[in-house]
Amino acid sequence: MNWPSDFQPRKSLGQNFLLDENVLRKIARAIDPKPEEHFIEIGPGMGALTKHLLEAGSHCTAIEIDQRLIPLLQERFASYPNFKLLNRDFREVDLRQFARARKLRLAGNIPYHITSHLVFTAFAQRTLLRDMTLTVQREVAERIVAPPGGKDYGILSIISQTFASAELLFTISPHVFRPKPEVESAVVRWQFQPPPVPIIDEDFYVQMVKTVFGQRRKTLRRSLSKLMKADAQLDFIDLQRRPETLAIAELIQLANACAGIRGK
Repeated sequence: MNWPSDFQPRKSLGQNFLLDENVLRKIARAIDPKPEEHFIEIGPGMGALTKHLLEAGSHCTAIEIDQRLIPLLQERFASYPNFKLLNRDFREVDLRQFARARKLRLAGNIPYHITSHLVFTAFAQRTLLRDMTLTVQREVAERIVAPPGGKDYGILSIISQTFASAELLFTISPHVFRPKPEVESAVVRWQFQPPPVPIIDEDFYVQMVKTVFGQRRKTLRRSLSKLMKADAQLDFIDLQRRPETLAIAELIQLANACAGIRGK
């Protein structure tokens, strides 16, 4: 694909375009698009991955925030009836307008500086999604799949692993992007699934996770002081533990217990 001579990537949009065809084919193989599937692509850029989705026969709704890329994408994919383009910010898009009997699939090479925000936006609409495969900063990818007990285990790890099975598929060198980022990248796949333990109040669960991991050096008793009474006792967990030591199922049990006693 020829690079437009007058196009300059914008740092404010976090634009690093993945153009290496070998890497794109590897991502496409990992995604494995099928003709009957509908993809929502975040930030198609110049359509490098879009082409692989469309050539597989999948329907692709591409959501691109940069107005400058809209004419290029419209011209490039004008002959594909399975292509739709929106000039929008993904974080403001309601995916219900695309939902049908079959769940949507999400894909994209996303701006690294807003990765968490984009991931949380997707998770808020996860009931409409089968899975998502995103290229993100490697450091963020390692946080997403981090197990309990380490410094990488935090809010992004927990939300990802509560509502999905998250897997780091492979890493990508900075040299295959234009402009070249200063960090390595990685492809992550989330396959959405129910939590390992039923959650009584999902909004409260997310609030609790953000609260305790916003004060991760404190014990659970101290960090939960605004969500439960100071003298509350929970038989199944030691409130002197720090939050990063808790597995997903334990965090859910804790949230369920706090939700049950917070009004008492």
